[in-house]
Amino acid sequence: MMPGGHLATSLALGGVAYASTGSVEAAIGCFAGGFLIDVDHYGDYLIFEKQWRRPGPVSFLRYYFAGCPRKIVLPLHSAELMTVLFLVILAHPWPLLVGYWFGALMHLIFDILVNGEHMLRRAVLFYVFTYRASCRFAAERLLEIDDSATTVTAPIREFFSWRPVAERSCRRQTLAGAQAKEEVNELEEPVS
Repeated sequence: MMPGGHLATSLALGGVAYASTGSVEAAIGCFAGGFLIDVDHYGDYLIFEKQWRRPGPVSFLRYYFAGCPRKIVLPLHSAELMTVLFLVILAHPWPLLVGYWFGALMHLIFDILVNGEHMLRRAVLFYVFTYRASCRFAAERLLEIDDSATTVTAPIREFFSWRPVAERSCRRQTLAGAQAKEEVNELEEPVS
């Protein structure tokens, strides 16, 4: 799911958490787990992609949405971390941590459902950190990379969209292909 989708669903979950519990901490935790969890994408960009010369948000979004990453580490997108947090919650159910856990769980489920459909080679396993490590965090082993992907011209607009860029470009290609096929069929039809 694109960041805009995570932003909207995290705000909704935070609102539900606050309305049902009255806890500001739980609501903040839901937002942090559902939306701010994606800060690890930026960490990958700076640390593993070595893009510290272009640390700005627009450069990051353009790089990320164009499908350029070579390494996918994402320590916060991890079933192992979720398991550890769950065990901590069982011992100490702090509202902020409980909210974070539920927000992160929602985030990961949406990622599996939306991203797994078109960009991940193994949707569920992708969110197991040890699996990504066994693949040496190599994007070409973890993702379905579209070599025909176009450059991103409006990264801020893409940020606030719901549907992933790759899905839209595939849809555009499919529609363009269907339109071209119709034009060819029209040319081939005999005139009566």
